[in-house]
Amino acid sequence: MSFLSARTDLSASADVAARRDAAATTDPLARADFFPARAVVDLDAIRSNVHALRAHAPTAQVMAVVKADAYGHGLVPVARAAVDAGATWLGVAQADEALALRAAGLTPRLLTWLYSPSAPLRELIDADVDVSVAAPWALVAVIAAARAAGRTARIHLKVDTGLGRNGMLPPVYADVLDAALAAQAEGAVAVVGVWSHFAFADEPAHPTVVAQAGVFADAVALADARGAALEVRHLANSAATLTNPAVHYDLVRPGLAMYGLSPVPQLGGPAAFGLLPAMTLEADLATVKEVPAGQGVSYAHAYSTTQTTRLGVVPLGYADGIPRHASGSLPEHPGGPVQVGGRRLAVAGRVCMDQFVVDLGPDAPEQAGARVELFGAGTDGGPTAQDWADAAGTISYEIVTRVGARIPRVYLDDPAGQDREPAGQDREPAEPGREPVEPGRVEPGRVEPGRVEPGRVELSDAAATRAYGHALAGVLRAGDLVLLTGDLGAGKTTLTQGIGTGLGVRGQVASPTFTIARVHPSLADGPALVHVDAYRLGSLDEVDGLDLDASMAESVTVVEWGEGLVESLAQDRLEIALTRPRGGLADLVDLEDLDAADGVRVARVRAVGTRWAGVALPVVG
Repeated sequence: MSFLSARTDLSASADVAARRDAAATTDPLARADFFPARAVVDLDAIRSNVHALRAHAPTAQVMAVVKADAYGHGLVPVARAAVDAGATWLGVAQADEALALRAAGLTPRLLTWLYSPSAPLRELIDADVDVSVAAPWALVAVIAAARAAGRTARIHLKVDTGLGRNGMLPPVYADVLDAALAAQAEGAVAVVGVWSHFAFADEPAHPTVVAQAGVFADAVALADARGAALEVRHLANSAATLTNPAVHYDLVRPGLAMYGLSPVPQLGGPAAFGLLPAMTLEADLATVKEVPAGQGVSYAHAYSTTQTTRLGVVPLGYADGIPRHASGSLPEHPGGPVQVGGRRLAVAGRVCMDQFVVDLGPDAPEQAGARVELFGAGTDGGPTAQDWADAAGTISYEIVTRVGARIPRVYLDDPAGQDREPAGQDREPAEPGREPVEPGRVEPGRVEPGRVEPGRVELSDAAATRAYGHALAGVLRAGDLVLLTGDLGAGKTTLTQGIGTGLGVRGQVASPTFTIARVHPSLADGPALVHVDAYRLGSLDEVDGLDLDASMAESVTVVEWGEGLVESLAQDRLEIALTRPRGGLADLVDLEDLDAADGVRVARVRAVGTRWAGVALPVVG
């Protein structure tokens, strides 16, 4: 069977509409508190695209690149669908997404490649995540983390073959290769891969493509000559996977193409490569009204009506990822395209933060609530992500990746329903002993109904503090309150960083002192993390002003400096008091540096209320 016949007419409008409506009707999360728009993600299209890509590169394994929340499509659901279809590797840029995939139970080979010296390398190694080494300092850091973890780190050496971005130039690569092989002989690392990235893969005839391929071949030959025994050599992104079989090597890394979009639109759209766009972005009209000729529309009246007509307000804006550059004025600059009632229309006037306007025409039958499609497969004449990219002067990658977090994702053809939970439902706590990271000197303790039982955990350094937070995340669920106390620099934010990593949330957890409260949405369809600093709150009224109780049912809420202020939010809670020696910290002025500085900490844990009855906690009794 050819890849073209692997799945036919998936995106036929009746089929997709029926499955979309069924999902929206039966799944409370799909309705997402009735947000008036949704990104419909067809997981069957993801599977079909992986099959097509495997057919394009039959001699190579496929790494499904699911970075940036799977290009906006949803990290965990897409990763699972890709693995179902035969992807044997997963790839992400950031460490938090790698750890979120492991926390979600995904076990294929997994590579992460973009990090700074503050990266949680030990946690990555403990979670069996392969790590890219793109600079000499990175190798030193990975070796140190591997020794601390007592495990061999799997590394891929990244060569800058001409992109001029991340990676080592060939002379530096040669030196780092030697150092890595020496560390391999000691058991600290295993050099499993060499890789690079093209600058002009989307222009297959560009002379740099051949030049970079030659530099990469030399780098691979050097590794082979020095006895590296590589498992994988990988160079091809989506464009090279589809157009350049000579560079497929052992592993290809498709990103955009897996989501059904063409990385080489000048050579052909998705159908030319057997691909099916997986995301449809749609909204419900908020209002429809009749206006006279000459009516200015939206800010600065960049668009004016030429006749009596009906205007519809679409409740999406640049806060949701709709490009402001796709604003429209006639006739010179039509805005981003939409489809309403089978008619191809465009944004009229400026795109605003939460909304934009469409000129529906004088005889438009639509009323409030009518469906507007911004982009989708395009098989029924509707707009595509590439059409929006053209309207905004950008690329389709950006259009789908920037779809905002507040737009709910509705997943079609999710057989087991395991990738998401109905809104407001609690997650089942992790089984005892199944936490991804095992910090030192942590043993299970138990709490009887209605009792408050203290526990003591000695944490050797900042990494152990994060690891303990990661372990705590395994028993936390939506609705839980965690109250952290301790002096400046005791490790409250460091512990919260571990909780955030364990929950698999978006964004870097940092001290919220100057923002008071920060929300980190889940990357793995679990609860969000609400991180609060109550240091500057002086009364219960000020706490009430944050409306924390409104979000608690759907989030894990962690409050620093909240003792005596937030206990009324929940009868059941974890109270963790952190202490640490002060010696040797005088030179640290920045509070986050102080919090993250190494040194022994002691965490004393109290579990309050019946919520914790019989729950195994990572504490020492």
